[in-house]
Amino acid sequence: MLRLGAVIAAPAVLKLAGSPAAAQSGRLRISWWGGADRAKRTQAAIDAFKGRNAGLDIVPESVGWDAYWTKLATQVAGGNPPDIIQMDYRYLPEYARRGALRPLDDLIPSVIDPSDYVPSVIEAGKIDGKQYGIPMGMNSDVLLYDKTMLDKLGLPAPTPEMSWAEFTALGESITKKANKRGYFGAADPSVMEPELEYWVLTRGRALYDASGRLGFTRDDAESWLALCAEMRAKGAIAPADIAATDKITIDSDLLTTGRAAITFTNSNQIVGYQAANKGKIGMAFHPKGEKPGEYLKPSMMLCVSATAADPKAAAALIDFMVLKPDGAKLLGVERGVSPSAKVRELLAGDLDETGRLQVDHLSALSKRGPAPLPPAPPKGAAEVTALIRQAAEKTGFKQLTPKQAADQLVSEAERILSKA
Repeated sequence: MLRLGAVIAAPAVLKLAGSPAAAQSGRLRISWWGGADRAKRTQAAIDAFKGRNAGLDIVPESVGWDAYWTKLATQVAGGNPPDIIQMDYRYLPEYARRGALRPLDDLIPSVIDPSDYVPSVIEAGKIDGKQYGIPMGMNSDVLLYDKTMLDKLGLPAPTPEMSWAEFTALGESITKKANKRGYFGAADPSVMEPELEYWVLTRGRALYDASGRLGFTRDDAESWLALCAEMRAKGAIAPADIAATDKITIDSDLLTTGRAAITFTNSNQIVGYQAANKGKIGMAFHPKGEKPGEYLKPSMMLCVSATAADPKAAAALIDFMVLKPDGAKLLGVERGVSPSAKVRELLAGDLDETGRLQVDHLSALSKRGPAPLPPAPPKGAAEVTALIRQAAEKTGFKQLTPKQAADQLVSEAERILSKA
């Protein structure tokens, strides 16, 4: 989902990190989703913060994407959520409006100061005029590809002007030239909600409208599922049984498991993919549509639970991780390019190749003309996300035609949203 003018001096960092709010809190729980590289970076930042706050205990909780939301929903329902919650843009409205999150306005800028953030990104953390989320980075939906494999096969990388027909042809060529059992040109994008969103945005609509209703049509869904069915039939993307092995984690992704040369994900995740893959990973734009479909978005946010015993301590940890030099350096750009101008300047000299790829890609997207940030998903969106994957799987296993699956998806989604 971009990268020190006035450098914050070390004494100021120590003063904030050692504030009474942080030092007297006793215990904080923080949860996030992600892979091993993210866990290592986050734990390093936690340890650094603890080192400045004697007696403070911070309990980390980390799982994969799917398991994260199931666990968080259970914790919130049971009245035992973490104090600090890593939050996705699509779920922020639902958790905020259910009273699960604490507004942070009274702690801005005294504890957290995002005054130099990209305006549209900090605004994305607001619901009904209140600041609930502090974005950790910016990213965009992208293609990642195994450059080592494509070079070996003598095939080109995806290009910014590539059409879906050309992408399909590239996928076919990869599959045929690789000639490896169970290996395909690309992962199946139909099982991934952000890829349907990209398709819909290129057709001038969005997943949801500003009032919280479904923003796409049956024709949008059918044409997308039909396109993916065509790519599947030609061997350009993985078949349904192999696609089903992807649990929406870096470790289970077909690029990592050696089942595909191209996958669909967020730009910041190149850090984790490169760490998990032996081959060199490249980044590219999606096949081009009639209108822009990629947009700059908050990669993820940190929020404070409504039940947090010490909100100031929780906010101090967020500030340290996201805005203070010591914390920001430890996290790097694994969660996306910082929305803070100071942090982007601070990290610029330390970027490795994957970090530069992120910055360069988002800069290119800005020049290319991104799509506007779409409306935040409404209450019930999590259920719609599950329906999107179900529609893709039923089409992939040929249990339903693209039209039947699209009709079922839209009807069920409209029913869910009408009751939300």
